[in-house]
Amino acid sequence: MRTRPGNSRGASTRGYTLVEVLVAAGITALIAGFIAAIVASISTSWSRSSTRLGADAQARLILDQIQLDLQSAVFRDDGNTWFAADILNAANGGATGMWIVTPRNPKPVGGISLNLTTPGIAQSRFGTAGVWLRFLANGRPVTNTAGALTTASAPVAVSYQIIRRYTATNPANTNTGYLLHRAEVRPGANGTSSTSRPGVLESGYSVTAAAYTTSSSSTNSGAVPGDPRSVQVPGTARTLDMVFGDNVIDFGIRAYVRDASAPGGLRLIFPATTSGALTNSPQPLRSSLPSKTPPAAAGYNPRLLFPDVVDVMVRILTDTGVEAVANLERVQTPALAVPQKYNNNAQQWWWGVAEENSRVYTRRVVINAEPL
Repeated sequence: MRTRPGNSRGASTRGYTLVEVLVAAGITALIAGFIAAIVASISTSWSRSSTRLGADAQARLILDQIQLDLQSAVFRDDGNTWFAADILNAANGGATGMWIVTPRNPKPVGGISLNLTTPGIAQSRFGTAGVWLRFLANGRPVTNTAGALTTASAPVAVSYQIIRRYTATNPANTNTGYLLHRAEVRPGANGTSSTSRPGVLESGYSVTAAAYTTSSSSTNSGAVPGDPRSVQVPGTARTLDMVFGDNVIDFGIRAYVRDASAPGGLRLIFPATTSGALTNSPQPLRSSLPSKTPPAAAGYNPRLLFPDVVDVMVRILTDTGVEAVANLERVQTPALAVPQKYNNNAQQWWWGVAEENSRVYTRRVVINAEPL
């Protein structure tokens, strides 16, 4: 029997059954789910890596500069204070006039914010505004475009501190943040005319002298852009010339002198008791004696010794941490409730959010200064 063209009875004309369609759809959905999960994982990893790399790069810049400054530190056995460190643990951040207190859930003062006795410096907390570090270091010579020397190489006062302040120069921008400042008070030209500011050469070699810690316009600033008002107040609320690091929520040091009888050959002098033990109530460091001054010497006091080794720590918020802390400190209606996991304690909440969204960086620096 002959068949008509195009009508082959041997060819199957059966369609897909409902079960086959459902199985195919299920397999497709499963594959799509796997792809979505992989993409989400890669995106999360990329975001975290990008944030980490940003914090890593900033930390490297900060620690490199601090190391450069510390390795350039100078000391003269003349009774002046050549190296000083204070822990700023007050609601106003140390009375600089530039610490803007958050209207809600501020960084805690003392208590949970002050923990200096941890085994490692990376786990320490250095108070509300961290350590205010300043010392005398050899400045580098500066020349103009013609090659003429404009600033000679001479000791300059250098200062590091955290300030919570405006993050923009535009008065309309009221965003605030935790910023690390580096102030370098240049040597003055002569300190006599209205355009010359007192510097190390005129004000003496002591970083605790009034010339370096006051904030009047006649001290170390004048009207010259880029100069700090002092090593305590590095500029004005709307000047960001001295900002050296963004989103730095803690900064601290441990200072040591060499001592063969101490564990590891180093004896702690800050933050420490007179016997070299870590303490949450340290006296300010005021280095005016050589590090090798024997305990029997007249006027000996551990907090007066010039350090041989300094451990430095900075804690930097990640990008997500910046948003999280800003949200925690922002006034909202209704007010946010303290999450249960922080035991309904606002101070634990602040530090919990900060530590979960930040990274800690440390470095040990050897100071090679010898008393002159």
